[in-house]
Amino acid sequence: MKILLEGHRLARVSNFGGIDSYWHKLVPELLRKHPEDQDFSLYSAFLNPKHGRGLREYRKRGARVHHWWASPEWLDASARFGAHLEWYCGQNDIVHVPEPVWKLPTQAKIVVTAHDLMYLHHPQYLDPHWVARLQEGTENLASKAAHWICVSEHTRQDLVRHYGVPLGRTEVIFHGIEEHFRSVHEQPEQIARVRAQFSLAERPYLLFLGSVEPKKNLPMLLESYAKALEKGLKADLAVAGRAGWKAEAVRAVADANPLLKDRVKFLGFIEQEDLAPLTAGAHAMVLPSRYEGFGMPVIEAMAAGTVVLCSDRGALPEVAGGAAELFDADDVDALADLILRIDEDSALCENLRARGLEHSASFSWAKCAEQHCIAYRKAMNLPR
Repeated sequence: MKILLEGHRLARVSNFGGIDSYWHKLVPELLRKHPEDQDFSLYSAFLNPKHGRGLREYRKRGARVHHWWASPEWLDASARFGAHLEWYCGQNDIVHVPEPVWKLPTQAKIVVTAHDLMYLHHPQYLDPHWVARLQEGTENLASKAAHWICVSEHTRQDLVRHYGVPLGRTEVIFHGIEEHFRSVHEQPEQIARVRAQFSLAERPYLLFLGSVEPKKNLPMLLESYAKALEKGLKADLAVAGRAGWKAEAVRAVADANPLLKDRVKFLGFIEQEDLAPLTAGAHAMVLPSRYEGFGMPVIEAMAAGTVVLCSDRGALPEVAGGAAELFDADDVDALADLILRIDEDSALCENLRARGLEHSASFSWAKCAEQHCIAYRKAMNLPR
């Protein structure tokens, strides 16, 4: 079975988190250990030669790379002139793309990963360009894709309900957790290093981890945090993640409240080697998102032994599995009270840590990759 994986994201110099992280963690596991009858190759396109360095490790792991010196957009556009994937990559049995965007006609069966339907439910929180791209892509692939891998049951039900994808052409495969999240407490010097690096050593800190953009509901978190400070909260708030669409609006909220000065720290994008110690050093992870199709910070924090507070929206209750404290994403006072409880109630924190460690133990990228290999076989057996 010849399986072609989209390689554009793997060729990038930077990992921007989100879908990038999923693909960067899954693909090496697929190449490391897969059934002997499954043969993997990558399909990539870029104009800047420096991006080619990102593909070297995949060649070393045994993947063939079909690369074209063009932009992905140019190759997509070539479909209008009769081009098809086989021109660029030869014959394959399966093509797996990490999001519902694909334009080149192909004789191969298409497998798509669906992460969420935020662009359908809450387009106001996203860049309109990406909304249009994802809505068009999902509509196009709803009838063309052979199989859909959904990262949560919530996302699967959304896809079936709103795009008419047959349930039998879908399955749920949870993300994994990198092992260093589980072992980071064996390296207290790394936690101390990161706390010093980001000026978080003076006081305990709450951590938000994710892109800084409207869908993450950060203004609500800032307002709740300010209310908790007024009532004596000791912890700082660290906001970690790249600046996304309309990030400046979040900074404006923080700058407008004098109470937050020197207590809210915007850390920017966090390198992979710093994620686990930053997470493990936090008193609690707080994720107030208005919608998530999965929510990687939830299970990563649990694996690191960190208390998790997350909203009750989207797939977050499903992924948290009863091991987090949930709150209404619109209830500022309730979150402020919950933050204060976590600050003061050590017994509650210990209980949440224990439940989180137990729940997160079942997540791994090796397991995720194994389930993907099974999904490819299912896709091959499904009629077109």
